[in-house]
Amino acid sequence: MTRFLLIFLLAFSVALLIVVNTQQLAIPIFAELLSAFVVITLITGTLSYALYAYVDNVAKDVAADKQARERERYSSAINKLSDLKREVLVNAFAVVALLVLERVAHGFVLLFPVSSEQPFNWLWACAISIRVASFILSIVVAAIQFRGFIYANEFRAVISRN
Repeated sequence: MTRFLLIFLLAFSVALLIVVNTQQLAIPIFAELLSAFVVITLITGTLSYALYAYVDNVAKDVAADKQARERERYSSAINKLSDLKREVLVNAFAVVALLVLERVAHGFVLLFPVSSEQPFNWLWACAISIRVASFILSIVVAAIQFRGFIYANEFRAVISRN
């Protein structure tokens, strides 16, 4: 959780720095970047469901092996698979929460627009920065989900070897 908070704060700070220095010039760049947020959320949600089912099947395979249950490394594998399942669920809910946060921040962007007379205001800049930070953090969470497939495949390989 601390890692997510630090990534969010870093992304927010960098985005705010860019927005402050470029003012209105950042609008088209961020608009294009943020247009992919819903797609990232859908992919991560679908991947989370598939990964959870896969990890659950791997855990059932480990539990079904009567000889393996006495071994300590299989007990450790079951614990790690349970941790991975919990992480998959937390990450899926985190991406949905980030999408909601991004949409709320988008509402603030619309409430406090910039114009040629007033090319910058702090509420607009903070809202844009929150949107970008949410997007970056959701990409990190998606990468963690992809890494989860690698771990699950490693556990499956250990099971099939024995």
